[in-house]
Amino acid sequence: MNILLYPVVVVLSLTNLSLVVVCLDPVPVQFEKTPVLVASGKDAVFTVQTVSDVSLIRWTDSTATTLAMWANGSPVVMSVPQYQGRISVTATQLKITNSQIRDSGNYSVSVEPSSTTGLGVNTRSVQLKVFDAVNGVGLSPPSLPLEGGNVSLSCSWSAGSEVSVVWGKGGAALSSDSHITISAGSLLIKQARRDDAGEYTCTVSNAVSAQTAKTTLSVYYGPDAPQLTKTSSECVGGGDATVGQTVRLTCTSASLPPPSFSWELNGQPVTAGQSGSGVLNLQIFSSNQSGRYTCIARNDVTGGTSKQQIDLAIVGTCLSGGAVAGIVVACVVALIIIIVVIILLLRQRNVDRRLRDTIGLQKTNQNEGTTVQHESK
Repeated sequence: MNILLYPVVVVLSLTNLSLVVVCLDPVPVQFEKTPVLVASGKDAVFTVQTVSDVSLIRWTDSTATTLAMWANGSPVVMSVPQYQGRISVTATQLKITNSQIRDSGNYSVSVEPSSTTGLGVNTRSVQLKVFDAVNGVGLSPPSLPLEGGNVSLSCSWSAGSEVSVVWGKGGAALSSDSHITISAGSLLIKQARRDDAGEYTCTVSNAVSAQTAKTTLSVYYGPDAPQLTKTSSECVGGGDATVGQTVRLTCTSASLPPPSFSWELNGQPVTAGQSGSGVLNLQIFSSNQSGRYTCIARNDVTGGTSKQQIDLAIVGTCLSGGAVAGIVVACVVALIIIIVVIILLLRQRNVDRRLRDTIGLQKTNQNEGTTVQHESK
């Protein structure tokens, strides 16, 4: 609040008992900064801008107690218990060193210019706000964040007054919605999802300071339904393999942490090579290894399990696609050879027939010639 005091000059004339009132314009007074914001323990400085020709500058606190004056070019500091040893004054400044929270409030300056300026006294006010600086900010993740459950993050600080808290994830600010509830130093994720994982930050700040803490949140989930693949000879006409061959079954499942695996054949545990992993290598030595194989994925943190099944058929004879293709190619080649042979034989027979016909025709012509000669004789 600014208070303007307009000095009044009263002139009393005893001759005609007349009263003349003259109002002077107030001296211009302006603060360099308003309000003044400072961290506790730091210096609070009030800087005033006014005319250079002044006779008195008086500083008072919110209780109208005079703290200090600049009178006729000299400093005068009052003995006020709250500010003992912490006040200094110059022609343009009042300084409170080692400021404290209780120093917060409104301060006023009253400027009385020299009579030669033709200006009157002016009083202006400025607010001082002292804050405890923010310090010791920390962000605590939950002990066991599970997918589908509520997950809480807690932001704490050891020092700081009039603070605000801003939450962020991956560099973007967070606000409350249907999935996330933010209340000052706490953040609640309702029915957490795996994509809620990431780096979270909380920034605690006030007008004079700020600190940020961060933590990485992991959301444990799974195992999801496994995916099973089978690598075998893929016998043509049915079956996956025959005795002496190798079959590999591969089981994968999305899970955090990664799951452990076990295998069953027709409901009975399988202890073949690497059965504890997601890969089961089967050396086929009997048709009894045919049946339904089950992959069981387990997450030891979430306690969840998930299964998937696949059928494996062992046959007596196993022709791979390559072998069958080779047989087909051989048969086609043989058929082509047979057709070529037949064509050649037919051609040869036609040649022989034409040759016989030609020889027979020549003999007939010779016989006819002989008969003609005899008749002419």
